[in-house]
Amino acid sequence: MIELLILDQGGMEERDKMNKPINKQFLNLKSYKFIKLDHLEDHRQLLAEIGQLLSVTGTIILSEEGINVALSGNKSSVEQMFEACKAIPGLQNLEPKSEFSEDCRFSKLKVKIKQEIIKMDQPQIQPSTKRAPSIDSLTLKKWILEGKDDSGQPLKIIDTRNEFEFQLGHFKNSLNLNIERFSEFPIKIQQKENCLKGFKLVNVCTGGIRCEKATLYMMEKGIKNVVQLDGGILDYLQQTNGYSWEGECFQFDDRELLSV
Repeated sequence: MIELLILDQGGMEERDKMNKPINKQFLNLKSYKFIKLDHLEDHRQLLAEIGQLLSVTGTIILSEEGINVALSGNKSSVEQMFEACKAIPGLQNLEPKSEFSEDCRFSKLKVKIKQEIIKMDQPQIQPSTKRAPSIDSLTLKKWILEGKDDSGQPLKIIDTRNEFEFQLGHFKNSLNLNIERFSEFPIKIQQKENCLKGFKLVNVCTGGIRCEKATLYMMEKGIKNVVQLDGGILDYLQQTNGYSWEGECFQFDDRELLSV
């Protein structure tokens, strides 16, 4: 006796999706660098023209304090676009973080000029002249497991992102500053200063830009034993499979959320 399996159209589509191999054809690349830049409008126009020719999508922010790049598209085009960014004087050592996906992460390319690549309204903070001390993702995981840093100081993770991002997902037991925008960080961290004493402090953010400025600001104000998470939360999730992370991570692209 032969049994026939009859599927409706929806069932056939679902089966096809399950059997279809995943084709991760789009390259997604992110990078930033704090460095003194000039001739911003010239760079903006050239990058916009190159991006249009290459049909690349994403966002490039240019500022006198540096560059912030997020690109998505076919591998060859994204790599050529990134090389165009690196051709700007001072950016030859710009380092990318990349991954492949099934979908393109942006709908179009935007090349913008802003006063800061991340707005803090603290002009004395100059990451282009001094980089904040940092730890890598595997070191943070080790410290979380042990509850202390290598010298024995208890650990406290400070989330420098906004309230919306924090509520979507965060490190377990991390400090929420309840901020709406990053420019509020200075006043919010000062309000928490008393509860920071005696801890090894680790500032975290999505990709590393905010926590780099945050760490320098805290050091300027005399807050000791503070470091930033190099590569940000995204690198940590990739390197550690999300150990001690609860929820999702907000993405600044058309995808918005990264499930962990």
